[in-house]
Amino acid sequence: MSAPYLQVPTSARTFAQRFSATRRGARLARLLAARQLIEWGLPPPGTRLCEAVTLTVAELCANAVLRGRVPGA
Repeated sequence: MSAPYLQVPTSARTFAQRFSATRRGARLARLLAARQLIEWGLPPPGTRLCEAVTLTVAELCANAVLRGRVPGA
């Protein structure tokens, strides 16, 4: 007989912000994500994981700015 599976409860942390569809908007999104991670304490600033998360946010935002526009809109 195996031990029962214990699930650790987690709390969802969310925030929302709109940015302009420009390179500046992508930069601001990266900076805000880094600041929000610091406020949440996840992951600790200066760690490789923190750098990876902020880089991922920057890439996603830059891609949205460069490729996410609808012609004529």
